[in-house]
Amino acid sequence: MAKLGLIAGNRAFPIHVARAAKGQGYEVVAIGLKEETVSSLESEVQRMYWLTLDKIGQVPEILKEEGIKELILAGQIKPERLLQGDGRFEGPAQQLLRMMPDRSGASAMKLAVHYLESQGFRVLDSSHFLKEWIPSAGLLTRRTPTDEEQADVAYGIPLARDLNRLGIGQTLVIRRKAVVAVEGMEGTDAAVRRAGQVAGTGCVVVKACGPQHDMRFDIPVVGSETLKAMKEAGASCIGVEAKRTLLFEKPQLIRFADETGLSIIAV
Repeated sequence: MAKLGLIAGNRAFPIHVARAAKGQGYEVVAIGLKEETVSSLESEVQRMYWLTLDKIGQVPEILKEEGIKELILAGQIKPERLLQGDGRFEGPAQQLLRMMPDRSGASAMKLAVHYLESQGFRVLDSSHFLKEWIPSAGLLTRRTPTDEEQADVAYGIPLARDLNRLGIGQTLVIRRKAVVAVEGMEGTDAAVRRAGQVAGTGCVVVKACGPQHDMRFDIPVVGSETLKAMKEAGASCIGVEAKRTLLFEKPQLIRFADETGLSIIAV
């Protein structure tokens, strides 16, 4: 049986990867972060190792002891943790922090991938086992966006690409071709709720990544929590990049959007 190493961040992404990889015959060995990873992942994998963030430099040693050649990084580490003092970290982790050009999550993940590859591991695209959840271009829901919503999506997607290229975020919230909210460290769902407070109902959410984005980490993701945040905020439509966005549990997600009158379009 082939082995897969899974370096797990927060929320449900690592669980989805573990289940899909097992379904394709892999033995999954996960490394979780005590500050971030959900404990329920442990029941989804063959073996689980728990590290604190300051001990992250031990990852290559664990993977080599397990005989793992291929691995996936799935789930985020809260970016604000990277703003904490370097004194908390030790050994390779501290050295990597000092090499970072900035303290963005994207820089941290890019450096982690390069480091792991330098240690002889092959880092797979984070959506490698979940390709059926990546949409092609077109309308995904029953409700077609209004002309105003479509105009906001067309206006917002190029802006979101530019902002992501600059390391600012993947998500913008638009209302009548005006930027209402930009995703920062608080994440997509909090940015959507903030937009509802600022502009009220009728906002449009767009999510995109830059043209040179490395899909081995930080692939744009939309899950049920984002749609729930949209409903709470009065946002009516979300536009995502076709073939470059992961819709968690895509059939159920689209069903929820249909039941609540939201529109999802991939462009």
